[in-house]
Amino acid sequence: MRTTGLQVSGYNFLLRRLELALVIGDPRMAHDPLRSQRRALIVGVLVALLICGGAVMMALLRPAPSLNGAELAQDEKGTLHVRLEDGYHPVTNVASARLILGQPVEVKKATSGQLAKMPLGVPMGISDVPGLAPAPSQQWAVCDSGTVIAGPQARKIDNAVLTSPSGTWLIHRDSRTLVPPGTGRALGVQPGEVSEEFIEQFQRRADSILPTGPTGLPAPYDVSGRVFTAGERMFVAVPGGVGEVRGAQRVLAEWNAPDVALEQALSVLLALPSAEVLPHVPAAAEVKWQTPAVPCVGREGLVVPAQRPQDNRDQRTYLGPRGTAAVLTERGYVLVSEHGLRYTVGSAKDFAALGFTSYDEVPWRILAPLPDAGALNGSRARAGVVPAQSQQQ
Repeated sequence: MRTTGLQVSGYNFLLRRLELALVIGDPRMAHDPLRSQRRALIVGVLVALLICGGAVMMALLRPAPSLNGAELAQDEKGTLHVRLEDGYHPVTNVASARLILGQPVEVKKATSGQLAKMPLGVPMGISDVPGLAPAPSQQWAVCDSGTVIAGPQARKIDNAVLTSPSGTWLIHRDSRTLVPPGTGRALGVQPGEVSEEFIEQFQRRADSILPTGPTGLPAPYDVSGRVFTAGERMFVAVPGGVGEVRGAQRVLAEWNAPDVALEQALSVLLALPSAEVLPHVPAAAEVKWQTPAVPCVGREGLVVPAQRPQDNRDQRTYLGPRGTAAVLTERGYVLVSEHGLRYTVGSAKDFAALGFTSYDEVPWRILAPLPDAGALNGSRARAGVVPAQSQQQ
């Protein structure tokens, strides 16, 4: 015969009465203290499990400090120690420790008591080092004011006329050529005035000044600089031949001509020996000339950075992003701190040991105005505590 639900319920009821009679000596079930005890037991077990789980999580997330052969250890006071063959040496900073070990090690927590049980060596490290948080990739430029700029995309200026103490210069991208005074007026351009140090940032080409004297050709082509036209085309006589000029070349040739242009047949001019005239002056029909308010030069020539000094009286030496910028120049690796200090990295191994993996390629001439903060290499870091002043001597 099947058992009904009422029978099961009645059976459980009798069991509870028997349980109460045995435990408290009262089967009337006026109140049920055992149920409260069960609930308290369950709640206690759950709370205990939660506490145990929290302890396990804390142990996983924040384990107890353990030296355990750490290559770079930090005690509870924040003092760093680097492990070498003869024991643990106090070290000034993480950068010095990485240079000493030759790899980008991370700090491991320890205690002063654990470190006291180990052999202790002499202090090591370089006092003044840049931060190890890398700055994002930037475009680099140096301005006539001496300010070095590392910033986002800069607007390029392909053509300009600048004057310096050494003369008047026609700028085309990253090169310069000496031109006669007054060239700016001939081209309808207001020249910008810059220092000699700034003009030397550009690669110098041959001077763009028409020669004078005889050419060695028969008359009327015997005078250097004489201009000839054949319809809309223009030619100039120079020693050894005749060359065609276009665009800004034509403007300068016509402006410097000793006399008015002579009309000649094109076939006659083309029959004469050919010569190159003003090769470093733009020959394009339309040339856009610009004069920046604060001249700045980057890797490929004149630029207008997004962030730049207001004028040439700005005394700031560096305008750049937060973090340390990693740079590769023709002289090797360089780190530039967010304060504009320039550190020379000893080698590619030292560069990798500091934890940097990418870099900007920048000519040394752009970084030269920055203050030199010394060298970063393993041998210097191992030599003992090196103060900043001794690095710069």
